[in-house]
Amino acid sequence: MRTSIVACVAIGLAAFLFPGATAEPVRIVDLDECIRLGLSNDPGLRSDELESAAANARLKEMEGQYVPSVSLQAGYARLSDVAPGSMTIDIGVPKQVIFPASPVNSTVVKLSVQQPLFTGLRISSSIRQAEAIRASAGSDAARTRREVRHAVEEAFWQLAKAKALEEASREIEAQMERRLADLKTLFDQGVATKNDAVQAGMRLEDSRIDAGNAGSARELARVRLAQLIGVPLSPGVDIPEDAGGAAPAPAPAISGGLEELVSRALAARPEIASARSRLSAQEAAVDLARAGRYPSIMLTGDYTLANPNQRVFPQADQFTGTWSVGLMASFDIGRYPQIAAQEEQARNRAAEAREAARRVSEGVAAEVVRAAIILNAALQTYSSLKIETAQADENSRFVQERFRQGVALASANLDAQTLLTRARLREKAGLYDCLIARASLDAAVGE
Repeated sequence: MRTSIVACVAIGLAAFLFPGATAEPVRIVDLDECIRLGLSNDPGLRSDELESAAANARLKEMEGQYVPSVSLQAGYARLSDVAPGSMTIDIGVPKQVIFPASPVNSTVVKLSVQQPLFTGLRISSSIRQAEAIRASAGSDAARTRREVRHAVEEAFWQLAKAKALEEASREIEAQMERRLADLKTLFDQGVATKNDAVQAGMRLEDSRIDAGNAGSARELARVRLAQLIGVPLSPGVDIPEDAGGAAPAPAPAISGGLEELVSRALAARPEIASARSRLSAQEAAVDLARAGRYPSIMLTGDYTLANPNQRVFPQADQFTGTWSVGLMASFDIGRYPQIAAQEEQARNRAAEAREAARRVSEGVAAEVVRAAIILNAALQTYSSLKIETAQADENSRFVQERFRQGVALASANLDAQTLLTRARLREKAGLYDCLIARASLDAAVGE
């Protein structure tokens, strides 16, 4: 009764979550396809890639500071009428000089060029900071890509494990049903007691509950995989039936020691590279803040074509070109206290980034050690489970042979088969645990 209620609730929930799920076939995908879909549809990875592109554009912007600044200005103005002026010059004989009236139209075209010569390392520091930020953004994208790949692979093998558990649970349920039917027959014949039949019924209900839980776990694993690879929940996704058979054998025990694994992780993990890049960016920010202590020196030049040209005397109603070349130095002395404070802030942020990089390195080392220990434990457990399965298989053959000879009861034969089924189930689950642990270690090492 309890199993029926659970099944009804599960069916109703599936109908609510997956309306029309039976209208379209479930999409079958293998591991490579799952990884490809996961990398293509993950929004976090897409965001990191866009951030990396923005950082690359920012670097190009900073490199453009070395390019001379060229500006072109043009203007026209209507001037008010000004009466002609005059002046008297005494050269022995007084003589009056009369100046013509100024033109009432003024047109100016001016081309200006400014090239930085010295900026107190401001430009080079900003470029180094932009390069470090770009490298950090690229490392963040690589980290997200690795995490997505690992999450998809783990979800794939979790679904394969859930399917195997459900299949074995259904098989055990069928065996319990046959066992109960045999005991009822033996009870009717007076060979078995009523309590034997009651205990068999209890075991059957337990097996049905286990089968129902296994089915729910499989559906949850399917939903998890569909979400990771971006497949609609309806009709959903599934893996090939032979995924378990195609599973690679567990890798051998870890060789080289934990120190080698940690060294490889510190050299390969993108988190480490990202933390180092952030530290480099903060160190460049210190130099950038310190650049405010020095003046900026610019090479300037301009060419002016104007009618009338203010630099030409006397003014005439015609276009005249003039040019100038010079040096310009600027230094804001009043901002010196602010510059000192900015430099102190940058030093503190650099020290904070240095500590953050150290924490990341320690976290990576701890993750590698933990993953290695879990893998070793999974491999040892799997080895014991294989021995257990071999023993259960030998026991099943022995009891089956005695059953054929009429020495053992049918219930004993069925119990031996159930024991073998459970052993095979545990071995298969142990295999998937090894695959998941190996994937976790590879991800921790950065491979």
